[in-house]
Amino acid sequence: MNPQDAAGSLYEALLAEARQWACDDVEDQEVLDAIENAPTPHDQLALLQTSNLVPSHLSSAIADALLALDPATYSPTPTPPETAMADPQLHRVRDASITVVNASPEDNTPSDVYEIQVFGVSMLIRQCAQWGPATDVPYIHIEDQRDEAGLLLVKVNNSGEHEHRPGAEETAA
Repeated sequence: MNPQDAAGSLYEALLAEARQWACDDVEDQEVLDAIENAPTPHDQLALLQTSNLVPSHLSSAIADALLALDPATYSPTPTPPETAMADPQLHRVRDASITVVNASPEDNTPSDVYEIQVFGVSMLIRQCAQWGPATDVPYIHIEDQRDEAGLLLVKVNNSGEHEHRPGAEETAA
């Protein structure tokens, strides 16, 4: 059995366990419906983990296994197959996930790429091969991925916090 099939079987076992624990009340049925109608496997897994339908230690252990077996399907921001980069590695640290993708000169990626996701915020860090006359310049991209994006406070090199709000220009705090 390949890792993707094993991950699918493991997810189905977790979902079956959730169905078994679910009561006939409206709330549990709404949670099950939301899980089944979630747009991505990652969203389905996240809903299962935050529900009360499965013991948290069980859902956490299975989520870690799913991410290890099939990170392209179950990670928060899977890389589409047509743009897949070589050997992504996914690491979990408490509430954070860290994805590392190897450098790929043929894709004009001069350094490994690190993506850290926690609290609904994604931060991508890599090096730019060249930026003006400088070479190997650090590049950082921060994205608010929360359903209802709100205020982000960002501080760079002790320059003071800057507020970032969706649709608003940058303002200093």
